[in-house]
Amino acid sequence: MSERLRYLFRQYFNKAETPEERNELMRLIDRKDSEPLVHELMEEAYKTHLFDEDPFDSGTREKMLKTALDGYLDEYRDANVAPAGISRNRLIVYASAALLVLALSFGAYQFHLRSDRQSLAANKVHHDIMPGGNKAVLTLANGAKIELNGAKNGKLAQQGSAAVIKLSGGSLAYVPGASDTGESLNNTMSTPRGGQYKLQLQDGTLVMLNAESSITYPTAFTGNSRNVMITGEVYFEVAKNKKMPFIVSFGGQKVEVLGTHFDIRAYQDQVNKTTLLEGAVRISDGKQKKLLIPGQQAVYESSTQKFDIKTVDTDDVVAWKNGLFVFDGTELDLVMQDLARWYDIEVEYNGPKPRLNFTGLIKRDIPLSKVLKFLERTGGIKFTIVKNTVIVEKI
Repeated sequence: MSERLRYLFRQYFNKAETPEERNELMRLIDRKDSEPLVHELMEEAYKTHLFDEDPFDSGTREKMLKTALDGYLDEYRDANVAPAGISRNRLIVYASAALLVLALSFGAYQFHLRSDRQSLAANKVHHDIMPGGNKAVLTLANGAKIELNGAKNGKLAQQGSAAVIKLSGGSLAYVPGASDTGESLNNTMSTPRGGQYKLQLQDGTLVMLNAESSITYPTAFTGNSRNVMITGEVYFEVAKNKKMPFIVSFGGQKVEVLGTHFDIRAYQDQVNKTTLLEGAVRISDGKQKKLLIPGQQAVYESSTQKFDIKTVDTDDVVAWKNGLFVFDGTELDLVMQDLARWYDIEVEYNGPKPRLNFTGLIKRDIPLSKVLKFLERTGGIKFTIVKNTVIVEKI
């Protein structure tokens, strides 16, 4: 059995296996007594197929492989990128997941299997596209605009009683003055495609904007409530204030909280989703109200004007703010929309649109060509980068 498993394993990594051999390999991998040999084969594949030079010492490498092969992939859930139909197969978990965890999680992007080189040549990538970063525009109450990525750290403006301070690491803060004049002005922060930014409001609430998003807010909160308006995707950590609820308005809906962590995804070309991480929120469309508990997500279909409440993995929902794409049976259209926003690209389909779903984890700080290579490895699809456009073809 061991020699047969070795042979099938090599065939798989050389992409030379027949459908019958792949099925046989899956059956052998599923056997409990195969795990020691799988570990050995992964070690061999890691050292001989992936890297010109081993970038890790043996202890680190052993720990990484053991983590992947023992199945403790909670931190890197679904690290493999695979069609939904086979994403849970143990072969893919042991092979693709282990390799991608090694490559993605530790920044070792220098691996180059022959098939990857051939794929790049076939795709005729004339140039690469770098990922997005900390970019945003601040619009002050008088209409003046400040490009935050080009501005120096420190005080940028005085808005009412609050000083507008640019911090390091893509963050802006509103700091109350020594004497509160009670004057409140409206400001807007907006991120372009390929941008994200952090914001600390005057009350201490922390906000993070995903690409192509915006938030309009007062420079100081007055009255009986704290009201903001958003578009796109925004993550909130609301400072507690029982006397002054925090209300977020978007797309005909309102979310009301007293102090909690939640994420709102309200892009115009997608259904609205509100996800609660901790605390409690009340969501309303003016006709109906729903109360969410931690771990729940409210999906609002504008066509039916109804909320669908479901339980979700909140780590997956907010993975974007931690520098990750996480796909869980995600349709190709939605995958490409996310990539388009982050890499600031256009997407074109050459011929029939492939009907594929993807499950996986990919870092957001790698060049676009590497993301597309990972997606291509699932089979049935090819990407070509031409200037600022990605052409998608079914193969």
